[in-house]
Amino acid sequence: MKKVFNDIWASFNNHEKGASARKLTAFALMVLIAYIHYKELSQTNATEFLIIDLCGVFLSLGLVTFAQIIELKNGKTKSAKQSSE
Repeated sequence: MKKVFNDIWASFNNHEKGASARKLTAFALMVLIAYIHYKELSQTNATEFLIIDLCGVFLSLGLVTFAQIIELKNGKTKSAKQSSE
């Protein structure tokens, strides 16, 4: 646990040993998610919370982009292989 705090502190001082900004952003987002869940989560909105949470974390870590989320929302998908049949 001490290493985690040292990495976070070193990242604020721009040391090479510090954690990356992407990881710090994801960590901050997770703290906000935990707080919002504590205050607002109920059985009726649990699915919506889960979708929003996952999108936020994936965006923070760079696993998905806004363009991919918009395409998913609009029902457009890109296939990796296009068949010429």
